[in-house]
Amino acid sequence: MKKFLIAVIAVCAVTPLAAQEMEPPPIVEASHNAVAAFLQLTDEQLADWDVIYRIHRDAEQPLQDEIAAVQAEIGALFEAGDPDPEAVGELMIERHGLAEALFDVHLVYHEGFVALLDETQAKRLHFIARADDAQKFIPAFKLFELIPRR
Repeated sequence: MKKFLIAVIAVCAVTPLAAQEMEPPPIVEASHNAVAAFLQLTDEQLADWDVIYRIHRDAEQPLQDEIAAVQAEIGALFEAGDPDPEAVGELMIERHGLAEALFDVHLVYHEGFVALLDETQAKRLHFIARADDAQKFIPAFKLFELIPRR
């Protein structure tokens, strides 16, 4: 499966981009700039990141479309009433396989991004990942006033 995904991503890399790309929404551009500033990415890293991000988006879109189509089929079976368990099971297995393929696309993208970073930048990214893990606990600490108010 990974060899297939790598092949898909490689094909996307050599496929020319659409003649006209849409401008990203302001929140996307601001987020891109925030990541670049926090990690202190160089111009070369930014260019490489943009390439692997486009490859990632191009690889994930068909999978997302397939997942949506399979999910619609599952929904239609249930809406019709008394769905065939075998048909539902086959579709669920298909959807699971597509979700795993989508996860692999994201993993390849993440690994590619991390490979662009130097040691200091990788540590900064790791800090953000740990902060994201801890975020679910912050409300509890605030409730008991264990985080100083500013």
